[in-house]
Amino acid sequence: MKKRRLTLKDLKILTIILAVIILAAALFSCKTFGQKTSEENTENVAESTAAQEQQQSELSPTEINIWDSVNPKERIALMDSIEDFMGLNSAVIINSRHFRSDEELLDQFEAASLAGSGPEILLSRIEAAQRLAASSVIRPIESEIDYTSIVAGLNEISSFNGKKYVIPFRAMDFLMLFYNKDLVSTVPGDFASLIEYCKEVNKPKEQIYGFLLNSKEPDWIIPFIGGYQDWIIDYNTNSITLNSQSTVKTLEFLVKIFNEDKIQPFDIEYEEINNSFKSGNTHMIINGNWAMDEYREAKLNFGVAKIPVVWEGFKNPTPMIDGIGFMLNTNYYGDKLEAAKKLIWYLMSEDVQASWNLSTQTVSVLKNAVDSSQAKDNPILQAAMEQVKICRGKPKEDVIRVIRDAIRINFENVIKGNITPQEAVLKMQEDAIKLKSGNLKVEEITQDSLLNTDTGTAKEISK
Repeated sequence: MKKRRLTLKDLKILTIILAVIILAAALFSCKTFGQKTSEENTENVAESTAAQEQQQSELSPTEINIWDSVNPKERIALMDSIEDFMGLNSAVIINSRHFRSDEELLDQFEAASLAGSGPEILLSRIEAAQRLAASSVIRPIESEIDYTSIVAGLNEISSFNGKKYVIPFRAMDFLMLFYNKDLVSTVPGDFASLIEYCKEVNKPKEQIYGFLLNSKEPDWIIPFIGGYQDWIIDYNTNSITLNSQSTVKTLEFLVKIFNEDKIQPFDIEYEEINNSFKSGNTHMIINGNWAMDEYREAKLNFGVAKIPVVWEGFKNPTPMIDGIGFMLNTNYYGDKLEAAKKLIWYLMSEDVQASWNLSTQTVSVLKNAVDSSQAKDNPILQAAMEQVKICRGKPKEDVIRVIRDAIRINFENVIKGNITPQEAVLKMQEDAIKLKSGNLKVEEITQDSLLNTDTGTAKEISK
């Protein structure tokens, strides 16, 4: 069979087919390349956008808020400290809001936090942590602070149900001994020596006294219970503990100075004592750290010291102490929480604490502050810090209120001779518990006290 030769027509057909195949291959290649390029471009754009967003996030400052209700001097110091912090930390912006009262601050914060907002940081009385922790609007403090570096009195009132919820920041409202440096050359180290001093210098007719104690207010009596090595409350259980031998010893001491040695009159109150000290008629008194500015303004040459060791004991009295502290809103995490912690760490630093010592009526909460060069160069500040170290934390307001009422009324009956110290202590404990539970009103205790007074007077007349 003869092979057929390709004609010109056949060659043309083959050429067309080949061209079609090449064109199809080219089109397919372009489409595939185009898809790949498009996918690569999409990936590149996504990566670029993510990088830009990350860079933008790194460049954008973290904004946080702090709410407070501190006093005017502390408010100014807080604003200055925040300004200094932002100068050192450009990546953090801090907004602050001040409230006129603790109650307004706590109400607003609690409502805002329960709604999922509110400030990152709250600066308020340490006692506020009890209420806010119960409402679950503040977070437990974990590793933010070493509590062993904080003075014991504030440390012991920083817990709720076994957990810490507040970082104590500044100490305030504590009693100490004030003395007139123009009149007292050596401060008595114990009350036995102080009583002898009073016997030497007292001139009652001229209203000159070596020492005056404000026994009308229980806050001035309570420290002696601590000096006799017991206390008014168990912080772990909030149980009142007035029924103790230490309270008996405290009442016996007061009977000694008012009824036996009679180194001062009983019916004398705060303002009269304060004015007598400012005028130079009284050499020594016990008063709060808040009085220092008043005495400076009066140009009084005064000094301060720890309250002397108790009579027939070996320990200094332990005044109650209060303070302000930081609490963290439970709603915040991540950058905002870290920024909040960073601000708190800055405010807790020794340098910031030292600056507040000079510009406010508060004292550092750090134990080692008493050994600082600032304290060593300032005898009044150092003595105040020495007193702070042995203070006890002020109980919650509802608890301390009933303790005060129970002490005040029954103590007066002891001095008037209506009941013995031992009987008074039992009555104090009973009255305080009933007042706390709501089963007794202050008016009822007062009425009972008046009946006791009348009975005592009748007995004296019959004799």
